[in-house]
This record gives sequence, C-alpha cells and structure tokens, in this order.
Amino acid sequence: MNTKNKILQVALALYNQEGIRSVTTRHIATTMGISAGNLHYHFKHTEDIILALFEQLTAAYDTIVQNLSEHPVLNLAELEAYIDSSFYLIEQYRFIFINFVELGSWIPSIRESYQKLVSKREQEFSRLFTNLVNANVFRSDIAPALLNSLVRQLFLISDFWISSNELTAQLRGEEALLIYRQDILSIFTPYLQ
Repeated sequence: MNTKNKILQVALALYNQEGIRSVTTRHIATTMGISAGNLHYHFKHTEDIILALFEQLTAAYDTIVQNLSEHPVLNLAELEAYIDSSFYLIEQYRFIFINFVELGSWIPSIRESYQKLVSKREQEFSRLFTNLVNANVFRSDIAPALLNSLVRQLFLISDFWISSNELTAQLRGEEALLIYRQDILSIFTPYLQ
C-alpha cells in the first residue's frame, strides 16, 4: 500500500474512533510513524484528507448502485441485502455521517458533491421502486408523488440514522444493523403488496 492510501486508512480509523475535532494531521503522521512533512506532501490540509475519504465513500456507494442497476432488486431479500451493504458502508465511514452538516459547511465541495449525489440517487431509487412495483413487491396503486416521498424518507433515514444513534442508543455492530434494517424496512411496509 502506498503512503497516500495508508494515510487515508489511518485517518479514517482515527476519525471514526476519536472524531474530527480530536484528530490533527500531526496526530495522523505520528500514528503512522512518518513526519508531518511527509503527510503534507500528500495532503496539504486536513480538508484534503476528509475530501479524499468522502470521494472514497462516494465511489464505494456508486459501486453498490451500479450493482443494483446491473442486477435489479426484485424481492424483499434482495432489498434487505442492499440495505445491509449500505449499512456496512455507512459504518465504515461513520465519522462522515455523524458530522455531515459540519463537514458540508466546512468543506463546500462535500456539500456540492452530496447535493449532486442525492439528485443522482433520487433517479436511481425511483427506478428501483418502479422495478419493485413491476415485480409485484410494491403495490401498483402508489402515486408517483408518494414514491418520490419514499425516496426522500429513505435518504433521511439512511444518511442521518447513525447521527441519531450516536446521540441516543449508541448501538454498534450487528445490533445496530438489525435496528437500522428494521427502521428502513418499516418505511416500505405501507407500500408492500
């Protein structure tokens, strides 16, 4: 693994464990056993590290969505598998989701990228839900406005569930996955056949 990727790996672990306010570039360099100058050769500012991690998250999520496009979800078991893969990705980059609003204000390119990502995801999930209607998993009498609302609800829960969990139940691992999955699936219940 090259130094740049190692920096990102260590930074991700530290941000997830200690939070963005507690971790400095010097802290990352010390943990790696490299000089701060070596780290700054690859990433001039903390913002550059966080942006690179956000881009990794976006690329990983794009891969999941690409798989959805190539292999459409046609039943609840496949939908649960997608929900689980999303959860594990959110868990892997938990510091981003816990600090989303702050990061979006601090690093404008994250806010701009997120806005584009949401727009793209809205289209992809509208297709997903249309597939579920066509596969008789979802009811066929759902108004398009309700499906659009369902997409927004899904984003709100998936993108900000971990922040709520961090402030309240503080669940981790499989216990968190079970509750997350239950919360996501419950918004689908009124739409099921």
